[in-house]
Amino acid sequence: MFKIMIVEDDRTIADLIAEALNKWEFQASTVTDFNRVFDQFQATRPDLVLLDINLPVRDGYYWVQKIRDASQVPVIFISSRNTNMDMVMAMNLGADDFVEKPFAMEVLIAKINALLRRTYNYQDAGSASLTVNGLTLDFKTGMATSTTRRSTCPKTSTSCCSC
Repeated sequence: MFKIMIVEDDRTIADLIAEALNKWEFQASTVTDFNRVFDQFQATRPDLVLLDINLPVRDGYYWVQKIRDASQVPVIFISSRNTNMDMVMAMNLGADDFVEKPFAMEVLIAKINALLRRTYNYQDAGSASLTVNGLTLDFKTGMATSTTRRSTCPKTSTSCCSC
């Protein structure tokens, strides 16, 4: 089950998104303390982040930079700010996609599924590991193990280590 962190200050929108994600068998968590967005990110370790631009305390641009400093987790901005500059800035700071409010929930879910599929290659859920020439990669934990070495791989990396 993929974990999705929702950073949205409008409780109604956050709850609607969380409810829809839970119906699609995602594990949704919503941020309520906007002083501690990054702390919750680290504690939750989500597989994807939905992030608004206009937030209390610090804006989404700040938080995407903090997240990018620590992780390559996919980020989708969801915002009513819809100028080309807002979209370009979001993408240039590390977002993977931008969804303009108001949005159709089915479109958001489709974008989430597509991004998760490309990032984590989840269409083959039956295969949790791959072994080639003595090197085993565990897709769930991100651990690569050989007879001589063990290494942790970033979830979004395709060339994880030199074992």
